[in-house]
Amino acid sequence: MTTHEVLATHIRDQHLRKNDSTGLYSSGLLARVPLIGLLMFLFGGLVFGALYYNLHAQGPILQWDKSLAISLPPIGLQNPAILRPIMDAGYYLGAWGVILLGIIFAIYFIAKRYWQELAMLVIGNIGTSLLFWSLSNLIGRLRPPNQIWIILKIPGFPSGHALSVVTFFGLLAYLLVPKMHSAFGKGFVVVSAILIMLFVGFTRVFTAAHYLTDVLSGYALGIAWSGAAYTLIEIYFQKRRSQNVKKE
Repeated sequence: MTTHEVLATHIRDQHLRKNDSTGLYSSGLLARVPLIGLLMFLFGGLVFGALYYNLHAQGPILQWDKSLAISLPPIGLQNPAILRPIMDAGYYLGAWGVILLGIIFAIYFIAKRYWQELAMLVIGNIGTSLLFWSLSNLIGRLRPPNQIWIILKIPGFPSGHALSVVTFFGLLAYLLVPKMHSAFGKGFVVVSAILIMLFVGFTRVFTAAHYLTDVLSGYALGIAWSGAAYTLIEIYFQKRRSQNVKKE
């Protein structure tokens, strides 16, 4: 096969993929504009660093931590029939919901042979687990002593739930937005993803499973990790496709 034929095949495959109305794939924006990923990494990293410094130095934001941890759980205990299912839903959505949806999308990407998107999904989620377990155990911040309903003993800074929902639902929004043909559709996807992230984070604070700064640090770390990981993955696959074309 000549270079011209290889290029023609590559262009045809890309054209077919872009015109596949049922396909859920990356638009390649982060590879084309890596500055976006860099800014996400810097912003998230700086916010996470500031929150950790506040924790280490016993800064003023910790007063919000203590106040919310004391005031919110009693509200839940006074209205358990109404609030407990909602708060528990946040826990399961941020944990098992992400795992279940991740498996479903992984099967889909394998069936479609969308290896780049599969790599983004798998590496993104594995990375969140490694970051949470390593940093939370290294920092070793205890959770609030008055947790209600679902009780966890492992260290809580940063919040693994907040980290995972930003990484996972952020990726889904990134893949879905280009598929929407209207501004309303795009806005709906973005707002829905943000609301899910905020809902999960709120339930963690409301039940005293985390302090507020635990959740905020999880959000910040999720932004930094997503920006770095997804950008590097897209750049890698872009370069690999270019190299394969040149070799042929």
